[in-house]
Amino acid sequence: MDKYPWYDSVEGGDLEQGDILTRCPIVLPDPELSFPLPEDYIPVVVRQLDVIVMTQSCDLANDKVADVLLCPHWDLDQAGQMDSAFNKASYQQILKGHRPRYCMLARSDILDSPMNVRIVDFGSVFGLPKTYVRQAAAAQGKRLRLCPPYREHLSQAFARFFMRVGLPQDISIST
Repeated sequence: MDKYPWYDSVEGGDLEQGDILTRCPIVLPDPELSFPLPEDYIPVVVRQLDVIVMTQSCDLANDKVADVLLCPHWDLDQAGQMDSAFNKASYQQILKGHRPRYCMLARSDILDSPMNVRIVDFGSVFGLPKTYVRQAAAAQGKRLRLCPPYREHLSQAFARFFMRVGLPQDISIST
């Protein structure tokens, strides 16, 4: 057994940061949605995506949030569908933290929850009601949960992506 396993296998509706849901139905506004919102009918699109829970476990456990933040993740073999520029060099850039939009997750060899290497995409963030996500998690049966310190690594990578600051003009240093 690994000293620091990447995953636990869990089941039920309990949620924690780092929980992996497969083929989770995500409800999104229709890309053609116009403003102001129609009064009688609001069009939506439902996509089934593999997602990972990004909301902090303490906020979920202590009912500090009504919605759960989720990010999609993709099998390494299908990464080209997510970004056509993906290749072996870009995978190394992700591993080194040079492509902050993405984070890589190790494969799982857990018998009831196998999974190939995955790439998490922080550029797509979804929020769904906590009750809905708990029901979706319970319906999954056994699923993977990221263990420490890998869960914290994911959280830190997510924070780095969102804390980037681009200045409108460079700082000039005269000597």
